[in-house]
Amino acid sequence: MLIRGVLIALSGFLFIFAPGVPMGLLRRFGRGFPRELLYWGMGIWMVALIPTYFLQSLVRQAVQGGGSIITAFQAEPATYALSLVNAVLAALLLVVGMAVYLRRKKLSEAERDEGGLTMGFGVGLIAQVFTGLSLVGAGFRLAYGDTADPGLRQLANSPMLDLLVGLLAMVLFRVALLTVSGVVGILIARSVGGSRRFFWLAAGIYAGFSWLIVAAQLAIGGENPGAILAGQASLLTSAVTVVYYLAAIALAYAWLQRTLTDDTLATAPSARPSRRGRKQT
Repeated sequence: MLIRGVLIALSGFLFIFAPGVPMGLLRRFGRGFPRELLYWGMGIWMVALIPTYFLQSLVRQAVQGGGSIITAFQAEPATYALSLVNAVLAALLLVVGMAVYLRRKKLSEAERDEGGLTMGFGVGLIAQVFTGLSLVGAGFRLAYGDTADPGLRQLANSPMLDLLVGLLAMVLFRVALLTVSGVVGILIARSVGGSRRFFWLAAGIYAGFSWLIVAAQLAIGGENPGAILAGQASLLTSAVTVVYYLAAIALAYAWLQRTLTDDTLATAPSARPSRRGRKQT
């Protein structure tokens, strides 16, 4: 019980701090991630959360037509439709908020990608952070032998392999969300610069990232790995989720790396004369 509880608590800390890994790797491109834009990304996500939940609730009632509420994680057409609408609404509200702020900020072309990337990172840093705190709390309670809660009892009795893969899926989710949010932030910044198609591409990427894995989990018929706190995570679903998030991380990070490398090369010629000039003086 002690080892299991410590493992869950450590996973909670990893869940909270794991987004720092890709941020640290991208610092070698000279990105400073201005705090103002980082905080604005966090704030926009939190502000967008309230109308998102409100609109999602309205859509849910409209789709169900006053009938019984869908509570089970079942592969029904209504569940697929609701999850897709929820993902689209959340993406649209978020990217609209980011676009409005960046338009008012009026970043120069040289600062555009860095500003959008930083705002995207702010979104990825704050989203779902309280889930990590819940994991830490559940782990410490379990380590001290507290199994009064039904969810804790199921965690205590679940197979270790199921637990490990489920926790891994949750940690990878945070890293994937940060890298994808960084891509979305750059695309929004470029859309503000005049390429409007990037706005819809950003919204589509964010919505697709959220919805595709939910659709896959529905098709498999297992609970989302996020249900691990209730002891209900499926091993197969968690394993598929791990593969999905690893693929998302690889694709998003490769795009960010290529984009930031191009930005660095684009600014290099203008920097070289100044360095030669300083040596001559």
